[in-house]
Amino acid sequence: MSDHFRHGRLSYLQLPAVDVDASRAFYVGVLGWVAEGAGFEAPELIGQWVTDRPVSADGGPMLWLAVDHLDDVLDAVPAHGGTVERPPYPDGGERWLAEVRDPAGTPLGLVARADRPRRA
Repeated sequence: MSDHFRHGRLSYLQLPAVDVDASRAFYVGVLGWVAEGAGFEAPELIGQWVTDRPVSADGGPMLWLAVDHLDDVLDAVPAHGGTVERPPYPDGGERWLAEVRDPAGTPLGLVARADRPRRA
């Protein structure tokens, strides 16, 4: 049985998109996801971009995605059609957080380990 079906685990994700090509370019370019057509594979997660679900820009769950190098990822966000909504801020001593939006306006949280070097 695929690990995607383990009880209680997030198994599949549908991300609203206004323009599937723009969303695919954003997630591939910013987070390194593998994508073909409207489907994608992210670490330990599969899913698709859909145009028949509205973007929940002001409510609903917030996805927090781990990144290795926060500053590099934040540089890539606007280059791929997204926006940085809240620049990096510390969360305790363990991690740095930042908040962005993808090209459709979906809010995303980025989280990086605090022991990784950041630019001055």
